[in-house]
Amino acid sequence: MDENSIKDLLSEEIAEEIQALSTLEAGSKEKSTAIEDLTKLYKLRIEENKSEWEADEKYNRRVMEDEANTRDDELKQVQIAEQVKDRYFRLGIAAAELMIPLMFYGIWMKKGFKFEETGTYTSTTFRGLFNRFKPTKK
Repeated sequence: MDENSIKDLLSEEIAEEIQALSTLEAGSKEKSTAIEDLTKLYKLRIEENKSEWEADEKYNRRVMEDEANTRDDELKQVQIAEQVKDRYFRLGIAAAELMIPLMFYGIWMKKGFKFEETGTYTSTTFRGLFNRFKPTKK
């Protein structure tokens, strides 16, 4: 049977019990039995509603958790992309830190050697720069 039809049947049965109560004599055993039956039907209806609400709540919670996981995954992907960009940027900076001084040294060494074709270091400028070109720490 369909769940909606069970609900409808339960509602109809409750309505019939309520109508039947008005025809019964007050204080009779039949009326007290009918009231007990009605109480059981209402408890059954309440349990049905509770189970339906719990199922809806679980479904909604599951949907919200799935959405949260999706957002977390998207955020992680963005963070990974940013880390990759940062890594390439740092690598570029490190390469520039190495290459720029080497190019500078190469240019000045070439100019200095061209100037010093005689084989002696006569200029004080080149002599001072030549001491600094050595890649050693002072």
